[in-house]
Amino acid sequence: MHGRLSVPVALLLLAQLSPVFQEAVAAGKAAGTLSLRDALTAPGRPVMIEARLVRAGFLGQTGLGGEQLEFTVEGKKAGTAMTGGDGRAFLEYTPRRRGNYVMKVRLPQSQRVESSEASATMACWERRRPILLVEFAALTEETKAPLVPLPSLPSELGRRGRPGPASDAADELKRLTQFYFNVIYLIGEGDGEIGELGEVRTWLQEHRFPVGYSLTLKPGHTQLAPTIEELRADGWDNLKAGVGRTREFAEVLVEQRMEVVIVPEPDRGELPKRALVAKNWKEVRAKLSR
Repeated sequence: MHGRLSVPVALLLLAQLSPVFQEAVAAGKAAGTLSLRDALTAPGRPVMIEARLVRAGFLGQTGLGGEQLEFTVEGKKAGTAMTGGDGRAFLEYTPRRRGNYVMKVRLPQSQRVESSEASATMACWERRRPILLVEFAALTEETKAPLVPLPSLPSELGRRGRPGPASDAADELKRLTQFYFNVIYLIGEGDGEIGELGEVRTWLQEHRFPVGYSLTLKPGHTQLAPTIEELRADGWDNLKAGVGRTREFAEVLVEQRMEVVIVPEPDRGELPKRALVAKNWKEVRAKLSR
């Protein structure tokens, strides 16, 4: 045998990977994973909803094409779309009123694939309301690590235990969004595994953070400036301020002429002069409410 597993043993191990996989094997179907991106638009303006259906393998993910997906917005059917060769499916939708809508996508009655549904947020905002950019690291408990570039999406989420929220972060951010801001959460891109952004959404919900638009960034501050420019080019020119933890985040926002608060307060001399610092989230709200 040369140390190799027998076929029955290997199949048994694979069948234990996930409930969806077990169900798919039992039904003779491939085990797929659905994901859904957040969408950002304004009342009366169409937006493209993007979903993706993939199958995980030893060499990475493979898109599952030719599958009909069903989309719902706030529990009402919005339409259907077919996945292409890369597993992506797109549906145009036009919300009429401002608000944060719950979107879902599911795979109904497929003969080849089994998958759980996925959900995301459609942020339909008035353009005149100020927007607050929030670096995900600033929402979590402080670690002893020094200031670093925009962090990758924490692999610990859903693996080795999730980090706890920073003290008062959820309550203070909720107050800021209730009376003034819409919030965009900036999530660092990890190793590309489907489900990581879903883990972040779950973490935000569990700790009662306000609903916002989640945007994935690749590691490095060079990705943030083009993202801000793209948002402005798309009409979101009321990007008012940001809250973060890293030096690079502060540098980009200062360069973009945005107000920025770094929390918790870092060592002196590590931030641009125009960046504000706060010891905790109560101070963050005080500085942004001035």
